[in-house]
Amino acid sequence: MVIKKPAPLGPRRRAVSVDMKAQRREEILAAALRLLERQPYETITMSAVAAAAGVAKGTTYLYFPTREALFLTLLGEHYQHWFDALDARCALPVRGAREWAGWAARELAARPLFLRLVAVLHAVLETNVPVAEVLAFKRALAERVERSGAALEQSLGLQGGDGARLLLWLQAVVPGLAQMAAPPAPLHAALRSDAALSGFLIDFTAELQALLATVVRGMQGATESSS
Repeated sequence: MVIKKPAPLGPRRRAVSVDMKAQRREEILAAALRLLERQPYETITMSAVAAAAGVAKGTTYLYFPTREALFLTLLGEHYQHWFDALDARCALPVRGAREWAGWAARELAARPLFLRLVAVLHAVLETNVPVAEVLAFKRALAERVERSGAALEQSLGLQGGDGARLLLWLQAVVPGLAQMAAPPAPLHAALRSDAALSGFLIDFTAELQALLATVVRGMQGATESSS
């Protein structure tokens, strides 16, 4: 008896089972991620995602109602990976605020696609996604902020609630620093050639480390003074 293996999903085969639909969904997400690695978010279309995934354009809309919904899903996955790394670091000894700040800055700098998606979260992604999906995204995010915030408080010796507050502040400052650190090439060259303006050229990792170390020390000082 010959057992036939299931044919791989292709552009002309419709995903009908739960497993096949899940596979198709992952293929679409993977295609979108590949495109994001090569070009700005603003230039990516659902047609391009469909072509990269080997499906019809209409198929992508069966899984994601809008381009923003697709990339919000991708961002949610990146957030989970970031929080997993943060929780693992919190389980290790920390010698001081600067050491932790350096780790956090380097870890974020190593996730450029995450930084690019965070930068468009509020002004772009959340504006064209059904409210129910945005709320589901935020509930998942809130759960991780609470859990990882508590781990930060334990690791860094912070007051209750300061861990979550630190993560929210991080959400606010990271996109701005990342954008400041990566001006368009012509502007970067012009700034380098003008000593009076060279201060606008910043190093993302160094500046974020300095900022986080200052904030964490302040929080630790507040904890000590209240004890």
